[in-house]
Amino acid sequence: MFCGRYKHNIDAKGRMTVPSIYRDNTPGNVVFVTIGFDGNLVAYSRSGFEVFAQAIIAKSFTDPRVRKFKRKFLGYSAELNYDTAGRILIPAYLREFANIEDQVVIVGVGDSFEIWSPEELAKIEEDSADSEANQDYWSELDLSTRGN
Repeated sequence: MFCGRYKHNIDAKGRMTVPSIYRDNTPGNVVFVTIGFDGNLVAYSRSGFEVFAQAIIAKSFTDPRVRKFKRKFLGYSAELNYDTAGRILIPAYLREFANIEDQVVIVGVGDSFEIWSPEELAKIEEDSADSEANQDYWSELDLSTRGN
C-alpha cells in the first residue's frame, strides 16, 4: 500500500527519486506512470496498472467517451525503470502535462501514488480547506469502519 507524502527535486534530465518504501511496493524494478484526473501524474505497480488498463480495455470501443479515455489514459502512460539510485526519468510530455519543473510532491493514495507539482497540489488542497464543507461532503462517502 502506498501512503505518506514526500517532497523531492527533479534534476535537469527529468529524473525523480522514488521513496524506497514505494519502490518496495513496485516489484520488478518498474513503475507505470500516467496522467491523473486533477492535473497530476499517477504511478502504479505493474499489477495495479494492468488491472486498471484491463478494465478500460474491456469497455466498448464504440463509445466515443471510452475511446477518448483510452487515448488519454493509455496514450499518456509510460513504463519506467528505476535506475541504480532509485530514480525514474519522467518523460517530458508527462512533466509538461502536470506542470512539473524542479520539484515534486509524491502522495501515496493506497493502490497508487500521485506525483504533483507543488503549486498544483497547493491549489487542490486550498479548495478542500473548508472543514465544514468537508464534513458534509465526506459524510456522504460513508467511510465508517465501525460496525453498527
